[in-house]
Amino acid sequence: MGVRSALRGWLLADQVTEAAPAPQQTPERSGYEYGIPTGGLTEYRQGMGVSTGTDRRSMLTQLYEAYLACPWAWASINAIARTVTAGGLVTDWDNDDGEGDQDAPDKPENVLALERLFGFCNEREDIRQLMRGVLVDLLVFGDAYIEVVWMANIPVALYSLDSPSMFPIADEHGKISGYVQLTDFGQRAEFEPRDVIHISLDSPRSGVFGVSPTQANLLPITAWLFAAATCKEIFRKGNPPNIHVDFPASMGETQLNRWDAMYAARNIGPRNIGTPIITKGGATINELKQGALAEYLDFLSQKRDEILAGYGVPPAEAGVIESGNLGGGTGESQRKSFLMNTCNPIAELVLEKVNFHIAQQGFGIEGWHVKFAEVDMRDSEVIEKIRDMRVRNGIYVLNKARAEIGEPPVDGGNEAVLIDRQNLVLWRDIEALSQAGVAAKARGTSLDVGEPGTGKPVTMVKPEPAEVPDPLKGFAGVANQPGGPVPPEDDTKPDQKESVFAADWRRVSESWTRDYAARRRRALSELPEAVEVR
Repeated sequence: MGVRSALRGWLLADQVTEAAPAPQQTPERSGYEYGIPTGGLTEYRQGMGVSTGTDRRSMLTQLYEAYLACPWAWASINAIARTVTAGGLVTDWDNDDGEGDQDAPDKPENVLALERLFGFCNEREDIRQLMRGVLVDLLVFGDAYIEVVWMANIPVALYSLDSPSMFPIADEHGKISGYVQLTDFGQRAEFEPRDVIHISLDSPRSGVFGVSPTQANLLPITAWLFAAATCKEIFRKGNPPNIHVDFPASMGETQLNRWDAMYAARNIGPRNIGTPIITKGGATINELKQGALAEYLDFLSQKRDEILAGYGVPPAEAGVIESGNLGGGTGESQRKSFLMNTCNPIAELVLEKVNFHIAQQGFGIEGWHVKFAEVDMRDSEVIEKIRDMRVRNGIYVLNKARAEIGEPPVDGGNEAVLIDRQNLVLWRDIEALSQAGVAAKARGTSLDVGEPGTGKPVTMVKPEPAEVPDPLKGFAGVANQPGGPVPPEDDTKPDQKESVFAADWRRVSESWTRDYAARRRRALSELPEAVEVR
């Protein structure tokens, strides 16, 4: 550790007010950990060498070479690592509801000290590079190691450690008592458990070491490498045809070797493409089969898809653009699947270790946590349309949308509005607008809208009909029909009292009947007498 780191650690120790809590002691377990032989793990005896006969360092070196040699393994691992670490490590309040930090308390001194550690973790790496290396190690080797430098019980620096050269020291039950690093140059370093953050991926049978997707993908990666090497040799030789040459029996071995050497020099290689094969002495040449280059390319594509599926990376995220790929989904759906199923689980695994060892054990932080900042990678047009829609339906106020794009607030921009086509109304006036709309609908009907009240629903009243004057009550509702009014049917029963309306109709009907009978008698009396005709 340099003087700069030591000075920085001394300053941090003075600034942090809370002492780091002591490590928690867990009860001793009875079960044995898978892959650990009798006597436990030592720097010269790791579990894999005993259980499978394979040296662990050799196996990790093979995984590293596969990661470098196969472009699809490289693309998949780096796509995951870069996506997770794009926003860097930040601190956040535990009770943050995602609606802004207006109610968040001021950051305590230990949280500020943690942020300073992330701002400068060591002289060579920043926090993004460190975390990216951790994720690459996890995806290649299954395990990642971070060295923590302490001063006065406070973490003052973070360094990356080479995974193949790290050896956990553990008993038969899997309890870690330390770590040892043995480099290829014979260098050796010892670490206490608190000096190393050991992060492992999931293992099918548990154990001290994790299983990486590169190890699970080793078969398709190896097949892809052999197929790619075959294509390399084919193109290096200029994709020559597979031929059979039949020479006369009289030709000797020396002449055959001479012809073979001349054929390789004159007809094999990119510069000799198109050069005819010339023979003499009765030799015949036949092409055995056409070149299978298309089959090799299809095989490479198939293995590529297997490798991407093994890492959980959609084709679009690895740079593979396939138009008309049924079942592949859109770019946005692939992105969501990539984040939810691949990136987030690995990110949470790393954050769990960092929060426990650095934030809680190192700085004694409570109520705050470390997370990877999210980076919005959607298309700009999509983002703007969503923001505009939120402003129009009142989810966002104008000043919030302006703050997201770095513009200053404007007067009246904190009032939520509802924009419907060309109509704009403040949400605080939405009740009045609703009542006005109800009143407009009731216009021209027999309904009468009651007086609106704040916070109360609109009341609809059907007005009573106007009172009929007494002289016309007897004719109320009578149709003007030939032959006089038609009285309504008398539905009264003997045991029921006659209503006023029925009695009026009865009197009107009797008056009409008497008048009709008088006029009929008068008309009959005025007729001339009948004259008898002979």
